[in-house]
Amino acid sequence: MDEYKKANLRSPYLWIVGAMVLLALLSSSGPYALSFGVQYQPQQSATIIVAGSNQNMTTAATSPNGTTSVANETTTTTMATAPDVTLVEFVSSIEQIRGHLEQALINKESGNNTLAQTHSLHPIEEVYSSIEDQLVNQNSTLNQTLSGALQNFSSTVTNATLQDFESQIDYVNMLLNNSVQAVVSSSELNNNPAFNASVVGRLLSLAGHEYEEAVANGTIKEVVEYQDAQAFIHRAESIFKSSVSRMNQTLAHEVEEVNEFFSNLNGAVNNRDDPETAETTVNGIIHRLAEIAGLSESQLIGEEAGAEEQDHIAIINNIKSLLTQLIAAYESQDYQGAESIATEAYLDNYEYIEIPLAQRDQQLMEQTEIMLREELRQMITDRVPIELIEQHVTMINANLDRAAELLQ
Repeated sequence: MDEYKKANLRSPYLWIVGAMVLLALLSSSGPYALSFGVQYQPQQSATIIVAGSNQNMTTAATSPNGTTSVANETTTTTMATAPDVTLVEFVSSIEQIRGHLEQALINKESGNNTLAQTHSLHPIEEVYSSIEDQLVNQNSTLNQTLSGALQNFSSTVTNATLQDFESQIDYVNMLLNNSVQAVVSSSELNNNPAFNASVVGRLLSLAGHEYEEAVANGTIKEVVEYQDAQAFIHRAESIFKSSVSRMNQTLAHEVEEVNEFFSNLNGAVNNRDDPETAETTVNGIIHRLAEIAGLSESQLIGEEAGAEEQDHIAIINNIKSLLTQLIAAYESQDYQGAESIATEAYLDNYEYIEIPLAQRDQQLMEQTEIMLREELRQMITDRVPIELIEQHVTMINANLDRAAELLQ
């Protein structure tokens, strides 16, 4: 350390040269590093911008202390177009690799080299083949460098110090940033507001599948898959939070709901709730993301059209059937089951009729949403008498009957 200080005293101009090099690197790093970099800084955010033509937009800037300042501006943009599925899959795979790296580090820090080794191998064994062809076509040298870095990382898990382990992860993440910039155009990353939303949707769908394999009856039966689910949810949430600093002001409620759903999802996973509970929350997030991005859910996650295209009356009838089941569960003092049914009635059903119902009766839509999403669940939490639950369900059913008339 003393020799290092003396060398720097003898060469004061090295600081100036270093600063110039750093500025050059920052200017050429590209926009993707801010959205998908190694560390997410709240004050540096990518954007999801959704608005109709000539709509007023609101820019919300988040300060380092967590407060938000809002400035109005007028801009002209169009609804988002569905992003390139191949590119979404590419970036989703990149984020899966990041998730495995994060879990490897968590296990290394806790002294579990066996699990750290497993997660260090997954990017090579399970993910890399899905990005290799595209990366080779754009930059074969980068492909070789990234592949070699992942191989070296997995081979040094046991003997590496924690500091060296972290340094290797930082290096791989830098190469992953470069890979995205090499394959995905800046116009897709920055000008298509649905791109990040689609990546988040893919990661959540994958996390749901991993969690389903990992947990049963409140017990972790597959620890690696359980940690994979945690990692992919974390990556999805990080991307979402880095992508909402600028959006249509009218979608602030949807964004708030997504944040709430992420909190619920993390709680469900940490508590090892039934996979059905986690799946319901994942579906709720995906539904809201589709609204924010201006896409159908099938476009968002690249799958066949699902429940959002079902008959509206069939959905209403299913909600009423679920509410009947909820009363029976509550009466038998199965409060957790009753709450799960309430969540399913809202997230897996009512959300799919909110938009068409709002087009016909905004007040009815909002009133019924509050009754289902907030009031009913709070009543279950408070363990109110069964008669109050029945009265509340009767009022919800009356609103649903009115909705059915409007949606015929």
